[in-house]
Amino acid sequence: MIFILLLEIIRIKKLNKLREKLVNIKNFKKFQLIKMSDIVLIEKNEEKPITTIKLNRLNKKNALNYEMFVALDKAIDEVEKDKSRVVIITGGENTFSAGIDLKMLTGQDKSSDFKTPLRPPNFRYFLNTWLQPIYTKIETMEKPVIARINGYCFGAGFELALACDFRFAIENASFTMPESKVGIITDVGGTIRLVRLVGITNAKDIILTGRTFDAKEAYRLRVLNNVAKDMGELDEMISVFAGELIDSAPLAVGFGKRLINACYGKDTAYGMKLEGFVNSQLLQSKDFITGAFSRLQKKKPKWKWK
Repeated sequence: MIFILLLEIIRIKKLNKLREKLVNIKNFKKFQLIKMSDIVLIEKNEEKPITTIKLNRLNKKNALNYEMFVALDKAIDEVEKDKSRVVIITGGENTFSAGIDLKMLTGQDKSSDFKTPLRPPNFRYFLNTWLQPIYTKIETMEKPVIARINGYCFGAGFELALACDFRFAIENASFTMPESKVGIITDVGGTIRLVRLVGITNAKDIILTGRTFDAKEAYRLRVLNNVAKDMGELDEMISVFAGELIDSAPLAVGFGKRLINACYGKDTAYGMKLEGFVNSQLLQSKDFITGAFSRLQKKKPKWKWK
């Protein structure tokens, strides 16, 4: 049991290997090898160790198609390796994401190089071994991830926000999981992650009715950490919160995030065993020595990330 975190890392590596198998499938080969494009942008903050991933398919309200998923996957891989301490995911202008591009599912996306309709069993393989792990990468990344929701947050876009650790939105943002209105259900973690946040009854309400609701209700339901009146306030709110995360030791934040995820839904005894295992490792870190002495000397620590 005490090695659950190590097992989780191994599980993620196995999923990544399964995703790589798609390259060998004719239908997915071209799709997997698409180069990074301007439909997903990576922006580095020059003053703080913050990296922003921006969805940028604005003419389609950031509807998620093949190319966008590939670019998002590559962007996540890149920010995992950079020196940032906090990652922000957002959309351009007044849209976070309008959700999945239905033309992608039916093979009618003329803007895409991939025009094969997904049908069983191809769809299950594509979903389980490639698409869902993109969202899992965000959830399991050591760095805390903040969703900056600046407008429409629908379907798979909503599920993308749910995969993040924290969610802040402008008050005129709107939310929905409309899949039931077109004959399908959420399939990139929505039925699991939404239940954790809002409870089973509220999750059934949102998923089965496909209704649209505003940021105030999302905050009341605990989907959001906070709501801002305008973009300026939203950015300031996120900047302050990100600063608090940056002030904490990076190893403690990374292990803490994984520990909370691993312990969710488990009994207290199980969680405490994992806590003991994690802290037995952190107590040997240089960051602990730095943090402890800085606290005693009442000065700001300079974290070494080891």
